[in-house]
Amino acid sequence: MSTSPATTRPPIQTIPIPQEIIEEIETFEDEVARLQSGDTLVDTFKPFRLQYGIYGQRQPDVQMIRIKIPFGGLTANQLRQVADITDTYATGVGHVTTRQDIQLHFVPLSQVGTIMRKLAEVDLTTREACANTVRNVTACALAGVCPGEVFDVTPYAKTVAYHLLRNPLNQSLPRKFKIAFSGCKQDCALTPIHDVGLLAARNAEGAIGFKMVVGGGLGSTPRLAKTLREFVPMEELIPSIEAMLKVFDNLGNRKNRSKARMKFILDKLGFEEFAQRWKDTYDSMIQSGATKLGLIPGLYPDDPPLIMPTKNGNGASAQGNGNAQAHGSSQNGATTSSPDDYKAWCATNVIAQRQPGFNAAVVRLPSGDITTEQMFVLADLAERYANGNTRTTISQNMIVRWIPDNQLPHFYDELVAHGLGDPGAECVEDIVSCPGTDTCGLGITSSKGLARALAEVFPAGKTPDDLKGVDVKISGCHNSCAQHHIATIGLHGVGKRIGDHVAPVYELHLGGQVNGTAKIGQLIVKVPAKNVPAAVQHLLDLYRRTRNDGESLPAFITRTGKATLKDELIPYTILPTYQDDQQYYFDWEGDEEFSVEDLGPGECAGGALEMIDNRILEAEQGLYQARLLADKHQYAIAINLAYRAVVSGAKAILVTEGIDPNTDADTLMEFDTMIREKKLMPAEYHNVATKFGDLGTKDASADFTQSKLTFAKGFVDVCRTVTEQIGQDLKLIPVELGAEETAPPIATPAQSEPPPSSAGNAEVYDLRGVACPMNYVKTKLKLEMMDDGEQLEVWLDAGDPIRNVPASLRNDGHKVLQQEPMDSDQQHFKVLVEKVEG
Repeated sequence: MSTSPATTRPPIQTIPIPQEIIEEIETFEDEVARLQSGDTLVDTFKPFRLQYGIYGQRQPDVQMIRIKIPFGGLTANQLRQVADITDTYATGVGHVTTRQDIQLHFVPLSQVGTIMRKLAEVDLTTREACANTVRNVTACALAGVCPGEVFDVTPYAKTVAYHLLRNPLNQSLPRKFKIAFSGCKQDCALTPIHDVGLLAARNAEGAIGFKMVVGGGLGSTPRLAKTLREFVPMEELIPSIEAMLKVFDNLGNRKNRSKARMKFILDKLGFEEFAQRWKDTYDSMIQSGATKLGLIPGLYPDDPPLIMPTKNGNGASAQGNGNAQAHGSSQNGATTSSPDDYKAWCATNVIAQRQPGFNAAVVRLPSGDITTEQMFVLADLAERYANGNTRTTISQNMIVRWIPDNQLPHFYDELVAHGLGDPGAECVEDIVSCPGTDTCGLGITSSKGLARALAEVFPAGKTPDDLKGVDVKISGCHNSCAQHHIATIGLHGVGKRIGDHVAPVYELHLGGQVNGTAKIGQLIVKVPAKNVPAAVQHLLDLYRRTRNDGESLPAFITRTGKATLKDELIPYTILPTYQDDQQYYFDWEGDEEFSVEDLGPGECAGGALEMIDNRILEAEQGLYQARLLADKHQYAIAINLAYRAVVSGAKAILVTEGIDPNTDADTLMEFDTMIREKKLMPAEYHNVATKFGDLGTKDASADFTQSKLTFAKGFVDVCRTVTEQIGQDLKLIPVELGAEETAPPIATPAQSEPPPSSAGNAEVYDLRGVACPMNYVKTKLKLEMMDDGEQLEVWLDAGDPIRNVPASLRNDGHKVLQQEPMDSDQQHFKVLVEKVEG
């Protein structure tokens, strides 16, 4: 075998740890001791822990360790140390992330300090891999060897990463800050989704520099970055980034975490004003003598000072286990594995470098996971066949570069012997997924479980020609750690409650991309987790059945449009009750009923948006079933379902006003009042109760039924258009209106006098008996009618209302001054809120 037993592995070469790093680690250990002795509160320790790159897991008493790996570059020696740490202190499995980090899970807090020391011994750190800091600086994994690159961005990514590490500018930002470097127009590092993206460029004189884009990001409100500078000379790179950090630090929202990323500053100021603020800051820095650090093009060779391989391989054999024979390999450049398998692997996993005679080989890691033994193997192979380096990729794989042509078959045989020879790297079957509920405290669904379930749709090594360039990304929540918004097929997990049970559900986004013209994928439908493989297969079948000649799947998605795709996928959105089919209420690979109880307080604005989406979905499902019944000549039932769809569409609109009537008559009456007052919808949908009118009889005709279905579909389409424009502020934007119609006045119910306040002059708003998220929406609307500094006393039920509403009001920027029970059995609470203008 190629890998030596642990007793004969090459020793790990360590360096003395600098004194300031020792003191940094000792500070962390001191805080851990204070936490364990009770001298420090958990909430106080949490931000401190995050600053050091340590996350709590959803499982108690264990941590996730995030190792920061600038540009993804690891030496074989460093990889062996990570392997040894993983084997000794974690689970024996590491996880490569979409930011080129490596995460270790289930580490006891008491052992974290020891791990930090071992990482420091090989010049690695966890520092600022989490928290409100500059996260890991990423770069294309082919930088330096890419045939299409303008120049090698590696040294510049590395310089920026280490310049900002432990930099005072980077210690307490309003929110996290992400930077990426790409070397060619293919933009492998995905610069448009970063706070600062830097794309290699040359100016008219041929000098090298970067195009600088800013303000990108994903999460619950995805944004694509905008161009700030078409060309940044090398000597201006560091100050340009520092000026951006200062603008963000000064103007970022520190009250509302959900609106704290830099993209929201652009939204608030507008791009021109934002760019001017950056320019003013930059000019001020230069005038005050800011050091430009003088980055000199061409000064930085690729990954110095490591030995480069010869075309016979073994370039670094003296450092490693170079005399070990490749498993089953001959010495004449031929593989002993199946020639067809080798050919398939080469077709998907091997890139010919711009340096003739050398190759880069991508090692596919399913869901980004790699075992301790596999890390040791890759370290050995990188020394034996290449230059002793590996890189992690943003697609959760690893790559070994500088493999000579005649050594590639032997390298492949070694990979196969250790379970690392899977073809399909960076192809549609190479699905990107975050850890999800396996370990993440924010995860809602099992993204890894779904990725494995999709293997039946995308079998390994069998990528059809018509799916080349297609990618699938799965996030376990809206935070988009797997970058689902920019995938051809993107999925992110949510929960959906039906009665007393909650089912795992995925929002399906289609048509995202970065290569070429960057585009955020469109949310099409929400699909129960157990229906996702069938829904995706139906999408592929539809594509192959109706595509134009030579049309790619992304082009098909764009041409077909959201409405048609949604209609096609509606059958897969239907969620049966728990009593009808319990399997829908268990996640993929889950052995317990799905639950979101351990996720903490909910975000009420998001809950209101989900309620709106669910009611629109109910309307569309009703229309789908109505069409099926009409085709079977069951006209009376079809008309009734169309009517119910109209009611569901109206109820979706009313959520934004905190109105949730108990009867259909009240729903349509309230809806008509609202749309006439706010001029929200075309006149043809005013007086909707009268216009839909007669539900017909058992003997309804086909023409009568079709007229009702046509009216209902038009109505629901307009409701969908209105609701799709709603943001977290729940504001409605009118669609284009026709001529105004008059309607008889509608009586407004008399309002009862509010109960007296226990907080002086504060108005009391009694929302006992009002469920989430309607209680939040009503409170939000009430506060909008008040002046800055005025106070409101809100009465809420125990349970979700008191857990969620105060937290959501804080997220909106308001002050929660007081929160206390109203009765001895704590069934109701009063919350005193002070209005703060946003």
